[in-house]
Amino acid sequence: MGSGIPKQFLEIDGVPILIHTVRALMRCPLVRHVILVAPASELERTREILATYRIQGVIGPVAGGATRLVSVRNGIRQVPESARVIAVHDAARPFPDPAVLEAAIRRADQGVGVVVGRPAADTIKQVNGNAVTGTPERAQLWQAFTPQVFPAKMIADVYRNTAPDTAATDDAQLVEWAGHPVEMIEGTTESLKVTTPRDLITARAWLQAAGTAEGQ
Repeated sequence: MGSGIPKQFLEIDGVPILIHTVRALMRCPLVRHVILVAPASELERTREILATYRIQGVIGPVAGGATRLVSVRNGIRQVPESARVIAVHDAARPFPDPAVLEAAIRRADQGVGVVVGRPAADTIKQVNGNAVTGTPERAQLWQAFTPQVFPAKMIADVYRNTAPDTAATDDAQLVEWAGHPVEMIEGTTESLKVTTPRDLITARAWLQAAGTAEGQ
């Protein structure tokens, strides 16, 4: 982002992205707890933010690791044994749709992995260097977002049996490699991950538009 501040601590309308994200997750009636994983160097700041906004239902913060895989594994270890489903979500995606998350949780509770995403809007090219090597059929391509939701035992076993240095771009990829079924469920355009200054401007505009609509 270039600001020197971790993305989850940047503010939208005066509230840290992290808080927007947790509040949205907790609006889903099937969410019992949010296990918050943060960089080890940011645990105290995370605690202070949670205390400031009096967020309930959060376990942690839990120290993350050097990679996403290690961080997610550390979070999974804190999930209560009674949980039947585990959803993994990026803190920098502040607008998860509670209804979409509920649908994903209900489907995952039937024994499959579920990825929230959107059908690809643009033609995708396979390339080697600058040379185009193929054009996959766009109708079969989706963008994968989070939350990604799995039966608790499935995802816990996958992470338990995956080496910490395994190169995977998301949790579903690990589940796919383990031979488990994974399905897509369509999310909303607001499933934005804030990674650039332009994303932050977009997120602020969406939040202001939502506030205006609610006030009408």
